[in-house]
Amino acid sequence: MANTTAKTKTTQETANVAKEFEVLFTANRKTLQDAFVSGAEVAENAFKTSTEAFKSTYVKALKDGKSQVEKATQSLGDAPMYDKEGAESFIKVGNEVAEKSEKIGSEIIDFGSESVNAYFTATRSVIEADDAQKAFELQSQYARTSVETFISETSKLNAMLVDASKAMMEPFGSQYATNMDKFLNRS
Repeated sequence: MANTTAKTKTTQETANVAKEFEVLFTANRKTLQDAFVSGAEVAENAFKTSTEAFKSTYVKALKDGKSQVEKATQSLGDAPMYDKEGAESFIKVGNEVAEKSEKIGSEIIDFGSESVNAYFTATRSVIEADDAQKAFELQSQYARTSVETFISETSKLNAMLVDASKAMMEPFGSQYATNMDKFLNRS
């Protein structure tokens, strides 16, 4: 009987502690939500600022790289030992690879930015949820959407990489065939 009384007392104490915690949490919930939202906004603004700076630096680097390739190509064209016919495929491939790399890079940057923005949106929604069940549902929905988006984006990037690889190899294949024909016809 003493054991039953002790269990009942422990259960009541646990219930009292849980009730006190709930009252304390409810009283301070708005303050906690405001603090989390404020922190999320600061992090989101910092991310947006750094992303914009990165994107502009990336675009500038691509532009500078293209102009350097054009200058180098012009310099080679003036050289007496330059085989214009043989080098055209390399220049074509270089330009095409640069263009496709730019698209792939932009896609990766955009995907990363969109993912982080979705994270901040989900975080804000979870923080502002009315109860734990709603917060759990929002978090589960975010996780499911994130996985689906990742798989979709991975497939898209894979297709872009395959396309870039094909574009890169195509001129070399035709150039190889042309050179082989020239070699075989010499005999």
